[in-house]
Amino acid sequence: MSLENYRSSDFFITLSRTNTMLRDECSSLDDLIRKEDLDRDDFISYFRENGYEYDEATNSFKPKD
Repeated sequence: MSLENYRSSDFFITLSRTNTMLRDECSSLDDLIRKEDLDRDDFISYFRENGYEYDEATNSFKPKD
């Protein structure tokens, strides 16, 4: 499953797929952005709009504190 249509997909499916890709396939968010050819700012904004932030230490998106 590609992330190219993340805005039109269910958020929690996108979250799950993104975190799985970050865990299993990509060493960083920038690596994922390059691999999926995504707009970095929009992708991060999408997660922020849904209450999630990227955590570099765990290489995953987590709920905002």
